[in-house]
Formats: sequence, structure tokens, C-alpha cells
Amino acid sequence: MLAKKYSKSELEKALSCPSDRYVFFEHHKPRPFITTNASYHFHPSIEINYLHDCDMTYSFSGNEVQLSRRKICVFWAAYPHRPIEVSENGSITNAYISLSEFLRWSLPSEFTNQILSGSVLVSRTTSENDRLMAERWKGEINNDSPAWQRMHAVEIQARLNRLAIEGWDVLLPSHRAPQKKLMGGKAVIQFEKMLRFISTNFFNKITVSSVAESANVSSNYAMSLFRKIMGVTIKEHITDIRIFHAKMLLSDTDDKILSIAMDCGFSSMSVFYTTFQHKAGISPAKFRKTAHLT
Repeated sequence: MLAKKYSKSELEKALSCPSDRYVFFEHHKPRPFITTNASYHFHPSIEINYLHDCDMTYSFSGNEVQLSRRKICVFWAAYPHRPIEVSENGSITNAYISLSEFLRWSLPSEFTNQILSGSVLVSRTTSENDRLMAERWKGEINNDSPAWQRMHAVEIQARLNRLAIEGWDVLLPSHRAPQKKLMGGKAVIQFEKMLRFISTNFFNKITVSSVAESANVSSNYAMSLFRKIMGVTIKEHITDIRIFHAKMLLSDTDDKILSIAMDCGFSSMSVFYTTFQHKAGISPAKFRKTAHLT
């Protein structure tokens, strides 16, 4: 089962933006993962990707997205995603911004709503300035003092603001309606803690009260906060995470459907089938067959 394959510490390591930092960089050679389910990746941060000398295909829970080199790509990484194909021997620079920091910037509302509703956005053109910026970030990965984080936050805020003003292309449309009223401050920090808890525990039996406890708030407050920010209940979000992860495993592995159901936190095969049919509109078996034909 998934709980046996991944320890909690391993899952927490996979949540890219550390809880004590609001800006975080990585640079590496992207590797495609096709036959193993050990490479899923999701976290509550806003993620920016910049590809050097290669192109890449992402799978967002079975939905393929093509990322082109030398373009800024932005998305909210709260749902499972992973590279499944990489062209040439290039590299990728990633920037991760905590959700609370991202909301504090008060970027144009249409752009922010697109990100928070699940869209994957990309710049329309390449820019030498973006290449130089990514190269600089690559050289400053270990500069993580508060002063450096503040400077990097200002740079990223300015770049996203420019992207919002210049316009963007949508690589993957949103999967839920954008929220009109966004929140900031302490409430978003509490919300981030709940998202992080769900991300590291979705494969286990978790309750609204345990999610609320992770942020040291009451269950009623947690449910209200979640609905205001996400537009869905805590239980609905947990179910969404499980279904998104199931879609990824159905698309990218040959694991038995029963194993996938258990790995994703469903209590029985019947519950999994009923929930998957309701969310996806088809059975898990038909989804797998369709995914393998594309």
C-alpha cells in the first residue's frame, strides 16, 4: 500500500517549499517517470518552471501538458503532477512560493483566480531576461537568509505581475470555478497547514477534526475557511486529491485497480468505483483503457 511505500518523512520531503520558507529554488535535470508511482509530486505552493535547452511533457493526473523551453510556466501545485517525457539533455529551474506569500502580493485578480482554480499558465513569448533571471536563481539556490528571500520574493512578484499584465496562454484549463473573494494573513497560513497535512496523509483515514487540529483551529472554522478559499468542503478536497492521484496511477502504472484504490485512501473497491464514476464520469477501468490509447 502507499502508506508502506512512503514514510511520512518522505512525503514531507516531497512538499517542495519548506514550511519555514516562503521562497525556495531548485535546479536539476528533469527525468521522465512512466512506470513507477514513486515519483508523484504535489504540495501547497505556487510553482514556477523554467526549462533550459529542453522541452517537457507533464502529466497532471493523466492530463498531458507540453512545456516549452525558455518560457515561464506557473501553476498551483496542490494536485499530483510529474514529468513523463523530456526532450534533449537540458535542465529545469523551479521556484516555489508559499500560498500566503503569493496572496499577499495582490496580483491582478483574473491571474490569481486562474492559478487558484487549477489552471496551468505559460508566458506567450520567450525572453532573454527570463533566461538570465533563471540562471541567477540557479546560482543563488543556497542563499536562503531572510534578506535573500525578501529580495527573491520581490523579483518573482514583479515577474508574475508583468506576466499578468502582458497576458498568458492556458496549457491546462481550471478544474473548478475561481473564487471571487480571496483571503490573506493568518487565515491563509492556517489554510496552508491544512493543505500540507492533507498532502501527507490523504492515503490514510483522515477526518475534518484531524485536519483542523493540524492548524490548531476548530472544525467549524476549518470548514468555513476551506470553503471560502477553495470553494469546496474539506472532505471534497480530500476526495479530489485521491481521485487525481488515482487517475495518475491508472494512466502511468500497471498497478491493479484494487491496489490503486487502497493506495489512494479509499476504504473499499465499491466506494472507489462509485466515487470515481461520479467524479470522472467513467469507471476506473474505462479511464485506464482510454488513457492507454492516447
